[in-house]
Amino acid sequence: MTAPTRMSFGARLRLLRNKRYEDWWHIVFGGPVGVFMAALVADVAWITPNRVTMLGFVVRIAGALLLLARDPWADVVALVLLQLNVALDIMDGSLARYRKRPSALGAFLDKVTDAFGLSTLGWMLGVRAYLDGHGPVYLAAGGMIGTAFLIRCYMYWVVAYLERERAAPATVGPDSIRPFGELNFGERMRYYVAQSWRILLFGEGDVYFWVGLALAFGKPHLVVLPLAATMTAGIVLIGVKRVSTVMRLDRDAQAAKDAGR
Repeated sequence: MTAPTRMSFGARLRLLRNKRYEDWWHIVFGGPVGVFMAALVADVAWITPNRVTMLGFVVRIAGALLLLARDPWADVVALVLLQLNVALDIMDGSLARYRKRPSALGAFLDKVTDAFGLSTLGWMLGVRAYLDGHGPVYLAAGGMIGTAFLIRCYMYWVVAYLERERAAPATVGPDSIRPFGELNFGERMRYYVAQSWRILLFGEGDVYFWVGLALAFGKPHLVVLPLAATMTAGIVLIGVKRVSTVMRLDRDAQAAKDAGR
């Protein structure tokens, strides 16, 4: 019996480039590094997407807690762990899609650990700034970083539930968009440059970039107030979008009701 042909690293890498990301730091760092890491272990059976998710969660919490050490070397380790978490956050989903084994448990773990991890990081940033003598307003702002993200997630899933209940058609992208794995090196570089404006959106993945940058300069308190402010503003903008979607669902339901009379 002939042994199955083992897929080359390059072939695995192309197949694992199976998603376009929204957050700038996921696009330029988490995606390339996470996919590369996934390609190294894609056919190692015991390295499962859910285990990668839990490893990323442990790494994320450890990096957040190290902020309380208030030590330059601890900050360096925290910086490394938080950026490793970004790559692992991409790696688990890439592995699940590559193996064609997405699961409800995997999606649940991914979202819950993201929410808990970012909330913990926000609080630890606030506590660190407070311990460094920057006032109680930083405690509130640190808590708001995670709270804002939780509110955004809650709004998203409520609208997703309502769309499913109303049987709203899923939004699909244009057929002209080529799979990311089919782009050559030059096309990927142009894509990265074209998406660079997304750094201004301060998405979930971007939080880890800004925190890492602040740790690199030894000034973690500098990001607390800006992140709290931008993520709170994001709630307003996203909230308007979600309300618009819900109002559209109501209009569609009323139109269907009127048509049935």
